[in-house]
Amino acid sequence: MKDEGPQTMLHEFYSLQEERVKVYKLLDEGHKAYLNTSPDYDFEAYRQVVHDRTEDFKRISQRIISIEAAFREEYQKVAVADCLKKIQEAEQDKLEKTAAFQLTKQKLQDEPGCDEFKREVSDLKNGLAQVMEKITDAMEDMKYETEGL
Repeated sequence: MKDEGPQTMLHEFYSLQEERVKVYKLLDEGHKAYLNTSPDYDFEAYRQVVHDRTEDFKRISQRIISIEAAFREEYQKVAVADCLKKIQEAEQDKLEKTAAFQLTKQKLQDEPGCDEFKREVSDLKNGLAQVMEKITDAMEDMKYETEGL
C-alpha cells in the first residue's frame, strides 16, 4: 500500500462503493427470482446467490477496511478514516436490514393477509431508507473531508 497515494485509494473506495451497489442489485434480483419459485421455493439456487453475494460483500468490506486503516495510520487523515468507518458500519446495518426485509417479504408472500408481516415490511422499508440516508450523509462528509487530497 506504500506506493498507493491517498487519491488512488479514494478512487478505489468510490469504485468499491459502486460495486457494492451492483452486488445489492444482484442480491435483490436473486431474491425476486427466488420468490417467483413459490410455493415450492428453489432454496438451493437462492442459497448459492446469497453465498456468492456474501463473498462479494466480504471482499469489498475487507478492502475498504484496509483503505480506512491506511488513511488512519499511514496518511494521518483521521477524519477521512472516520467517514469510511461510518460508511462501513451503515453498510453492515443495511445488509442486516436487507436480509430481514427479504425474509419478511417471503413470509408476507406466503401469508398475504398477515397484518404483522405487512407492518414489519413497512418498518424494514423505513429502516432501510434511514440507513441509506446515513450512508449518503457519510459519503457527503467524506467528500468535504477529502477536498484537496
